[in-house]
Amino acid sequence: MTDTVVTSLDIRALRAADSTAVADLYLHDRHFLRMWEPEEADEFFTGPGQREAVESTLRECASGRMLAWVIVAGGEIVGRVNLNNLAMGPLRSCSIGYWVAQRYGGRGYASFAVESALDIAFHDLGLHRVDAFARLDNARSLRVLEKNGFRTVGVSRGHLHVGGRWQDEIYLQKLAPWDDGVQLEPAFATSILGES
Repeated sequence: MTDTVVTSLDIRALRAADSTAVADLYLHDRHFLRMWEPEEADEFFTGPGQREAVESTLRECASGRMLAWVIVAGGEIVGRVNLNNLAMGPLRSCSIGYWVAQRYGGRGYASFAVESALDIAFHDLGLHRVDAFARLDNARSLRVLEKNGFRTVGVSRGHLHVGGRWQDEIYLQKLAPWDDGVQLEPAFATSILGES
């Protein structure tokens, strides 16, 4: 993808057929990701490795534990966004994870993807809270979350093992726009997971 103006930006459900495109993104950013992501085996950065990873993600989606999308800009996959650890009932929450390939950074793609996923979380699923984590030195990720209305809750000590050590991460969360401190779910909840 060149630096031309992107005429379309969207998220769509992750599909098994996306594994090759996602593998290309990971392979291109392998060295960059070392400081932000847990270490992965060499196989992870190949077509077959990503096919296995995508199939595992799709099984999690089918179980109702997560929702996963690819971020598509100008018809090209540029990253991923997920709602992880979906919990309904009295908890009604999840955590969000996202990644945009380094060469597509700084164009607002991550902010758009997070905003889109939050809309699904709060309106389609009727969730009450979305949690997020970002390292203190990851200014871009923290900015994406702040732009989308996340507020800092505290620090999660030793949250993730990256770069050979346990890293502290800032814990942020966003409550549903329908939150009034009382109601369990919004009146409009029509969960795409089959539970309201």
